[in-house]
Amino acid sequence: MADRWSRSAPGRVHSSVVSDGVPQPAGPPRGLLRRLAGESAVYGIGGVANQALAIILVPVYARALGVADYGTVALLTTTLSLATLVVTLALPQAFFRSYLQESETDRDRAAVLRTTTGLRILASLLGMLLVIAAAPAVAGLAFGGIEHWPLVALIGPITFFDTLNLVPLSLLRAERRPRAYATISFSRAVLGSVLIVLLVVGFDLGVLGVLLGSLASAALTATAGFALLARQGRLRLGLDPALARHMLTFSLPLVPASVAGWTLNLSDRYVIGAFVSREAVGLYSAGYTVGLAINALAIAPFTLAWGAAYWEISRQEGARVVIGRVLTGFVAVASLAALGLAAFSTDAIRVLLTPEFADARFVTGFSAFAYVLYGSFTILTTGLNLESQTRRVPLVMAASAIANVTLNLALVPVVGYLGAAVSTLLSYGLLALLGGIVSQRVYAVPWDVPRVLLLLAIAMGLAVAAVLGPDHVGWRLACVVAYPAIVVGLRIVPAPLLEPVRRLTRR
Repeated sequence: MADRWSRSAPGRVHSSVVSDGVPQPAGPPRGLLRRLAGESAVYGIGGVANQALAIILVPVYARALGVADYGTVALLTTTLSLATLVVTLALPQAFFRSYLQESETDRDRAAVLRTTTGLRILASLLGMLLVIAAAPAVAGLAFGGIEHWPLVALIGPITFFDTLNLVPLSLLRAERRPRAYATISFSRAVLGSVLIVLLVVGFDLGVLGVLLGSLASAALTATAGFALLARQGRLRLGLDPALARHMLTFSLPLVPASVAGWTLNLSDRYVIGAFVSREAVGLYSAGYTVGLAINALAIAPFTLAWGAAYWEISRQEGARVVIGRVLTGFVAVASLAALGLAAFSTDAIRVLLTPEFADARFVTGFSAFAYVLYGSFTILTTGLNLESQTRRVPLVMAASAIANVTLNLALVPVVGYLGAAVSTLLSYGLLALLGGIVSQRVYAVPWDVPRVLLLLAIAMGLAVAAVLGPDHVGWRLACVVAYPAIVVGLRIVPAPLLEPVRRLTRR
């Protein structure tokens, strides 16, 4: 067994046709793409639920915590995201590779699960101890003083349970059990939100209540996941050294790419806290989270559908033209959603949050359009997936992350948290640009770049007018209605360009 895992085992070739004695790959089974799209949607419930509940919790945090403590929660959440990402070690990807592609027998798969469980426990335990040990230093860097180190230390056990839960969740995904997977991940999100509200509002525990609620929900869902393994008789501990080395050799190089993604999304909170204040972090995070609604409601569901659909499209005649039209149609529709979110964020923040959060409305449009650009990036890099050139994606993300940090360090000290908002939008624009350039070299698509840029410019211009113009809901509504009137009236988006998006929406 050890020799087997000391080398990369080839995947098995499935074929159903033999021509001249040579097996020919079988085409995809009928209904495969439809099943993949359906399962992708179910798998996405947990992630979308987390985003949706994070948005719903903003009014709770705003009224119970205030701007400064909300900024503290944002910094702690950012730190938790980084700790979880690093401690994960990208082991789920290595598990899928060894369990699904390289294992030939049930005994092999049992060995992979056993070793993954052993590795996960060791990595999670070590990660928890390191976070606790580093808590004073992290508190000093993130909060300017070590008085918050007990709060930072609580991130350790939360990380332990959340990463431990990846073992049953990965197994459920590998065995194509999306409903059980969604139940556990969705329960983590809902239970955590309920406990946080109870502890923050009911028991008035403030920031501590946020962490305790998250810790309790993480522990309960991890316990439920491992209980599921035990009930099936699959909870076995062990560590095959050769297999462990084989899996880590594959997974560890993926961690820097994940860190680059975290840098692009969340690192600006640290810069704002260091150069401005925790109150500024609170304002920025509130406005950013409201803008995140477009990702939960539109961008994430679209990318789930697109992830399965483009393989089907690629086998059709004129696939490249269709992919190009999908980008144009997506930008046309998503820009309208981002414009609406940016325009009415003024009213939403006034109704849902306290007056001290009023200026957060200036951030929402930046984050909303940044996610439109991220959705564009997923379409622009379709060719890298079709041509199996995904190894180039981490380089693109790393370049965008470096640009994001550089822009934050240049802009935040000068213009405050709005500098981070500008940096976010520019960095996601760079991500889409670089992704499109790299993908175009391996899979050329006739993108309608002038039309896409014009759509973005019109929507962004109207968003600026809505936020900075007359403070009246009628004016903001007029700015939103003006967008479809302009793009349809001037035939910037003819009806046929929207058809691919309509099909994806129906699917």
